[in-house]
Amino acid sequence: MKKRLMTVFLAICTLLACAGCAKNADSKIQTKSSTSAKKAEITVAGSTAFEPLVKQAVTSYAQFNPSVKVNVLGGGSQAGLNQVDQGKVEIGTSDFFASQQNIVNRDHLSDYKVAVVGIAVVANQKLKVNNLSVSQLKDIFSGKITNWKQVGGKNQKITIVSRADGSGSRKAFELNVMGKTPIAAAEELSSNKHLEEYVAKTPGAIGYLAFPYLKNSKPKLKKIKIDNVTPTAEHVKDNSWKIWAYEHMYTRGMSRGEASKFITYMLGDDVQDGMLQKAGYISIHDMEVQKDEHGAMVKTGNQPAAKLNSH
Repeated sequence: MKKRLMTVFLAICTLLACAGCAKNADSKIQTKSSTSAKKAEITVAGSTAFEPLVKQAVTSYAQFNPSVKVNVLGGGSQAGLNQVDQGKVEIGTSDFFASQQNIVNRDHLSDYKVAVVGIAVVANQKLKVNNLSVSQLKDIFSGKITNWKQVGGKNQKITIVSRADGSGSRKAFELNVMGKTPIAAAEELSSNKHLEEYVAKTPGAIGYLAFPYLKNSKPKLKKIKIDNVTPTAEHVKDNSWKIWAYEHMYTRGMSRGEASKFITYMLGDDVQDGMLQKAGYISIHDMEVQKDEHGAMVKTGNQPAAKLNSH
């Protein structure tokens, strides 16, 4: 009898031990599965003028959303619109309206205005000219004025530096300075950063640069006044400084999923009430004017936080 009881006891112990092993194995499998779970991923691509702010926002966003990976690519506004139109990225960023470019399915793109960026006229720091009229600036970039002595500087050749076609910064400059007059032959560069570096090292050079790139520019570039107006955020807000553009985020159709959540974050207090201004942008809440894709201005006071357009 005792022998039979001992046999039963040992069998029960063996079963309990096996159950414990199975539980531990299941636990290990579940842990491994959870740690190797793939993050949700979206890609934001386009405007290099908007890129610094988006990168800062992504770093902050990751602290609250560690399960989401947001990739940030440049390439220019035209590239951003083309890629979101083709479904290659979830969000395309642009310094101009999709309706201003030949985007195949632009009527199906949704537009979220997130910020405003000023575009400064910059020159090599050794230049002695501090102020230009709009007319003089236009004549310089059209090739009519070719030497700095023609606008009060020393006898020195003017080197025009511009962004390449497809750049939102270039579009803003053309709309607000050049009108229908084309920019003359120039050194054309693919990003704000490259333009900043080129002007800094080239005597006699003049170009245009998004405000955020002026904050930490080394060596410092000379900011040129236009009609005695300095390129500052305050002057952009009331349109005293007229060279500026909206920073758009476009999605294919209405934003949804992780793209919608990230755009909502960009329009929220964390970005609009601090991060944005520190990075050199202007909040859409602070603008005293609005303008449409044709450049027509409307003085309205502060505009809504986000305006969704179906073009």
